[in-house]
Amino acid sequence: MHTCPRCESKTASVVAVSPVKGVWEVYLCPVCIFTWRSTEPETITNPEKYNPAFKVNPEEIPFAAHVPPIARRLH
Repeated sequence: MHTCPRCESKTASVVAVSPVKGVWEVYLCPVCIFTWRSTEPETITNPEKYNPAFKVNPEEIPFAAHVPPIARRLH
């Protein structure tokens, strides 16, 4: 498990890896649904350097605004 830079939960996991072994990994946090690549700068990957303005408090997630569904495509 990995620490999420955005909500700091310890439950993020690898969800994809590069076709060339060891080049990059993609992580997903199941708490705040944040995803990031291992190749991102430390301001994205390191919880201590992640912009505090974009941090998420896991306790507040249930009270977040509902995201509307994407409208059906018209042909």
